[in-house]
Parts: sequence; structure tokens; C-alpha cells
Amino acid sequence: MAKVKKEFLTPMWLEIKLMYETGTNGSDKYGTNFLINGELDKKSRNFVDHIGAFTREFGWDCIIEDVKMDLWKERIWSLIENAGLLPEIAWKDDLAKDLKIAEEEAEDDVWELNIEEIEKGIYGNL
Repeated sequence: MAKVKKEFLTPMWLEIKLMYETGTNGSDKYGTNFLINGELDKKSRNFVDHIGAFTREFGWDCIIEDVKMDLWKERIWSLIENAGLLPEIAWKDDLAKDLKIAEEEAEDDVWELNIEEIEKGIYGNL
């Protein structure tokens, strides 16, 4: 049985992984660990571009260099996230603002009911 040569994606991944392991300060907050648009950021985006191209060409369930595509994606996603290269998701901020506005509007919609006035409207003056 011929052994598959891991000449493309695997070496790229190992280089990115080594850069992360030797350079991390442990923070996963955006921009506080590795430099945004720095070498690790550029290499990891390039890696994402390659696995995207493989996915388009061979499908979401392909195997590249003996590794399932889902595992490649999980590896790089985790690294990008843990390296602080992933910006905060804007929709979370928008959702929090929308919830706050909805709560404030709900507080303003409180109605006071005067039962006596309602009964007069229904039954008249008895």
C-alpha cells in the first residue's frame, strides 16, 4: 500500500500551529494575542482559503491528506479563535441592544385598568 504524501495542507497546518504554540500569550480576546493582519493572521486566512477551495472542489465531506475536512475546519477555527484573531460577532451586540429596547418598550406598555370605569361602560349606571 502506498503511503499518501502529506505535502501541501499538513505542512501549512504544522507551521501555523507551531507559530501559535510558540507565540501565544493565552488571550482569546480580539487583537490582544496575535497581531491583526500579522503573519499568523495572514497564514491562517490563507489556510482557510485553501480548505474552502477544497470544499468547493471535492465537497464538504472530502478527506485531504488522510484528514476529514470537518477536522481541518475545526482545527483552524479553534486556532483562529484562541489566537484572538476572530472579531466579536456583531449580531450578538445587536441582539443585546434589541432585547434592551424591547424590555424598555414593554415597561412603557403597562396599562392601568379602572374596573369601575370598564363596568360603567359595559353595564351603564345601574
